Amino acid sequence: MNPLEDLKDIFSLISTYQTGKNTLILDHDISIQLNYLTNNHFSKFSNDTNINKVIWFDDKNFNIDNYNDNDDNSINSIVFLLNLNSESNFEKLIKLSTIMKFIRSNNNNNINKNIHLITANPSFNKSVEKFISVNGILGDLTSFHNWNSLLYFQLSQNLFSLESSNDAEFKNLFLNNSTLPLELLAKSLLNLYISSNYKLRITNTYLKGIKSIQFWKIYNRLLNSYLQTLPDNKRKIIDDLDETIFMDVHSFYNSSTDLICLDRSVDIISLLLTQLSYSGLCNELFNTSNQLDYLIFNDNDNNEIKINLNDSNDNIYPQIEYLNFSHVGPILNKLAKNLQFEFDKRKNLKDINEMKNFVSELNNLKNSQSWVQKHTSLAECIINKFNEGSLNQYTNIPLLDNDNDNESIGNLSLQSYYSQLIELQQDIISNQMNLNTIFNKISNLLNLFDPSIDDIIKLIILVSITKNGIKESDFNSLNQELINKYGLFNISPILLNLQKLKLIQLNNNNNQPFWSSLSESVLTPSDNQLIMNFNILNKSLNLLPLHDEKNDSSKNSNDLADKYVDADFGYPGYVPIFTRLIQSIYDRSFLNETNPTSIPPQTSSSRAIKYGWNNLNLDQLYGPTKQDFLIPESKKKLFNSIIPPKISELNSNNHETSSTIIICVIGGLTWSELATIKYVLSANKFTKHKKLIVLTTGMITGSQMINSLKSPT
Repeated sequence: MNPLEDLKDIFSLISTYQTGKNTLILDHDISIQLNYLTNNHFSKFSNDTNINKVIWFDDKNFNIDNYNDNDDNSINSIVFLLNLNSESNFEKLIKLSTIMKFIRSNNNNNINKNIHLITANPSFNKSVEKFISVNGILGDLTSFHNWNSLLYFQLSQNLFSLESSNDAEFKNLFLNNSTLPLELLAKSLLNLYISSNYKLRITNTYLKGIKSIQFWKIYNRLLNSYLQTLPDNKRKIIDDLDETIFMDVHSFYNSSTDLICLDRSVDIISLLLTQLSYSGLCNELFNTSNQLDYLIFNDNDNNEIKINLNDSNDNIYPQIEYLNFSHVGPILNKLAKNLQFEFDKRKNLKDINEMKNFVSELNNLKNSQSWVQKHTSLAECIINKFNEGSLNQYTNIPLLDNDNDNESIGNLSLQSYYSQLIELQQDIISNQMNLNTIFNKISNLLNLFDPSIDDIIKLIILVSITKNGIKESDFNSLNQELINKYGLFNISPILLNLQKLKLIQLNNNNNQPFWSSLSESVLTPSDNQLIMNFNILNKSLNLLPLHDEKNDSSKNSNDLADKYVDADFGYPGYVPIFTRLIQSIYDRSFLNETNPTSIPPQTSSSRAIKYGWNNLNLDQLYGPTKQDFLIPESKKKLFNSIIPPKISELNSNNHETSSTIIICVIGGLTWSELATIKYVLSANKFTKHKKLIVLTTGMITGSQMINSLKSPT
C-alpha cells in the first residue's frame, strides 16, 4: 500500500475512538517525509485526517502546557507521530514517557482525551513495545500503531536515498559504528527486489570495505527470512526466473544484475574537493540535505525564487543536472532561443488549425520557459557566489607590495575566494607543494577572506591523506590560527573526532597540542579511510588524467559521453575512486595513459567483457575486497569456460533487457560522483543500455561530514 494511504488508514482507525478533532504531536525527523508524501500539501492531509493543531515534539522551547486544550472541547484526541529510525530512539521514548506521566497526573481536560502513538518504521518493534510497556506508556495509550513508512526517497529516476539525516549519518556510521543504516539499506534493497516481481536477481557482487561486507550479510539474512515465508506459487516465479537467467550465455548477459557496494571510506577525497557539476554545486552552495528541499535564493533583481529540483514538471533540470557547470550556461541560452523561436511562430499562423496546434502547445512552452528562467537565475546566483570574496572588497586590508616575496600572494589576491580554494585543492592532490607552503596558503585564506570552518578543515584532511600524515610541529602554528579565528570549543571536537577516525593523522613529537593525545606516530590503516598512499593510488588508477578538453556543449545531445573525454569533469581535474572502481569492472581503457599494455577500449563489435576487479592494482586501498558470481550449482558447468557474446549481439534497448547495475554506497554519495559514474557507464557500449539503480544512505557533502563531527560525543 502507498505509505500515505497507510497513514490515512491509521487515522481512520483512530477516528473510531472519538468524533472530535486530533492534536498532532509531530516529530521533526518525519516532517520531510510527510512533505514528500503529501507533495508539500500538508493542509490537505490535515483536513483528510481531521488534524486541527500541530505541535513539534522535539521543539527545544516547547512548553509542556501546550498539551492542554481546555479552550477547545472539540479536540478530544492527541496523536504522537514519531520517527524511530534514528540513533535518538531512546531519548525520544524517555521524553514520551515524561510527557505521558504529565498528561495523566494533571487534572485537566486531557484526562478524558484519547491518546494514540504512531511510530514510523521502528527497526526493533518488539523492543519498542517492551519499552513502552515497562515504562507504563502502553497502558495509558488508547491505541498503538506501526506506520510502514518509506525506507527511502526516490530523488530522481532510479536514485533512492534513505530518509535518515545526512548531518548525523556519517558520524553514526563511522564514529558510532551504528548498524542501523546498514539494516535500513538492506531492507530497502529487499523492497526493490520484491517490487520488481523478483526480477532484480543479483548475479554478481562487487564489495569494497568492511561495511559493504556487513551490509551484504544483513541483506542475505533478510532475504532468506523473507523467502522462507513465501507460498509455493511465489517460489515457482523465482525458480522460473532463475532458470531463464541462466539458460545460456545470451540470456545471462541480457538479464543479469550486478551489485556494486562501496563504503564511503573508499574515497574521502571526493568529500574534500569542490563539486563542479550543476547538481553538486546546488547541493553544496545552498546546503540542501537532499533534492526534496526547496532552494531559496534571490535573483539579480533581488526577487526571491524558490525551486524544487525534484519537481516532476521541471523538464530542464534532467538535461543539465549531471553536467559540468561550464556547460550549463550555453545550454540554457540555446533553450531560451529555441523557446523564443517557438513563441514567434504565432506571428505567422495562417489558419485555424495552425492556431489550434499552437494553443495546444502553449502550456508546454510556458512551462519550459518558466523553468529556463528559474535555472538561468539559479546559474547566475551560483556565478555570483563564485565571484564573491575577491580581495578588493576588503578595504581594511592594505594592498601587498609586488616585491619578490609577495608576488605570488599579490597575484592570488586578485582572484575570488573560490578560485584560490580550488587552485589550492588541485595543488594538494597533485602533490606539487611541500607542507609548509600548503599551510602558508591555508593561512593566507584565513587572513584574506572569511572562509567557513568546513572549508579549512577539509583542506587539512586532504593534506593529511595526500601527505601520509602531518607533523605536529608543522601544524602547531596553523592550529593556533584556527583557534584564534573559530574558537577553541568549535575546533577541538572536530579535530578530536577526525583523529579518532584517522582522517587526520598527526606524526607525534614532543610538542603536543592538548587535543593530540590520540596522535599516531606513523600513518596507520583505518576502516574509516582506506587510502594508504594516495600518490601511488593516483598513478595506478589514473585519478588525475591529462587530456585535451572536449568542447561539445553546443551539441544536440544529452549523452554525457558526447561531452567529456574522462570522468574528471565533476571535480577540479579529479576522477573519484568510486567512479574508477565501477568503471574498471567493465572497462580498463582509462589505464592506457599510464600503462600502454593495458586492454584497449571496447568497440561495438568487441565482446562484452566483464573484468571485475581481477588484476586491478588495489594495494593502496586498505580493507576487504570481495567479488562473487552467484550462479546455481546446477548451472556451473555452463559457465566454466564462458566466452562473452559480442556487444552488438546483445539487446541494446532498455525495454528489451532487464540487465541491471545496482550501486549501493554506504556513508553517502555526492551528486558529482553520481555524474561521473553515469558518464563512465554511458561511455561504455556494454553498459550504456543497462538499467542503473543507485541506492545510498544519503546524498552527502563534505560540509555535512564535518557538521556531523562537531559534537564531542
